[in-house]
Amino acid sequence: MRILHLSDTHLYGDPAARHYGRIDTTRALRGVLEHLAGLERVDLVVHTGDASEDGTVESYRLLHELLDPFAARLGAPLAVAMGNHDVPAAYAELAGPGDHDPRYQDRAITTADGVRVVVLDSSVPGAGYGHLDPAQLDWLREVLARPAARGTVLAVHHPPLVAATRMLRALDLDGLDELGEALTGSDVRVILSGHYHHEMTGDLAGIPVHVVPGITNVVDPVAAGEHERSLALSGASLLEIDETGAARPRIITSLWPNAGDTPGGDAGDVQIPVYDFGPGEVQAIIDAAGR
Repeated sequence: MRILHLSDTHLYGDPAARHYGRIDTTRALRGVLEHLAGLERVDLVVHTGDASEDGTVESYRLLHELLDPFAARLGAPLAVAMGNHDVPAAYAELAGPGDHDPRYQDRAITTADGVRVVVLDSSVPGAGYGHLDPAQLDWLREVLARPAARGTVLAVHHPPLVAATRMLRALDLDGLDELGEALTGSDVRVILSGHYHHEMTGDLAGIPVHVVPGITNVVDPVAAGEHERSLALSGASLLEIDETGAARPRIITSLWPNAGDTPGGDAGDVQIPVYDFGPGEVQAIIDAAGR
């Protein structure tokens, strides 16, 4: 099973808008898709949230105008999770088919080849952290009680992993024990997430977790120290999954200069951070959007 994992496009309905006053997010996504133009043999394309920055129907329409023909060329279905910047009610106007929990943008889609992707909506209105209600976990248990022919992929924007930085730890997913219990004994082969904007791997209930770098920018969690810093890069991952669960996924990740970094669409200086928040700015974000 081969999965293309994308995340954090932060698209706008207004074509003049710029992320952090700098990144043309539409050009950033177009640039990534150009890099991936030669990709073949993909079973599934998964976008793990923060598809939109402004939560408008127009931004979601733009997302599908770009990703639908790309996924169709690969012959792969597209699944999109909701993130903290998304507005599920707006996305619902364009959402594709699937078995729904009507209270959320949770969905289960089974491909023609028998691969199932289950998408959980971890967004909390007005907040940056993630949460899954007990009712969502009940729905998840009901879905997973029926094993898929080729196994299940779980997509949730907020990673079920402890974050690497102070700010992201205040914006992570709560209830990891409860989610892990719901997944124990299931046919889930991998959990895919975004949100952190940098690559990270781990496990939940013995299931591999993969966090993909962002498309609109890539966070530097190692060298930033007490700061929170991101660079003008874009990333994507290709996962090759052992459907028996006997081996860990093989993960191949690429990073490129961000194609939306200047108004003209030419790659800018990736050494100049898109943002570089000091401790005071970090605390203000935690106070405003954290748990």
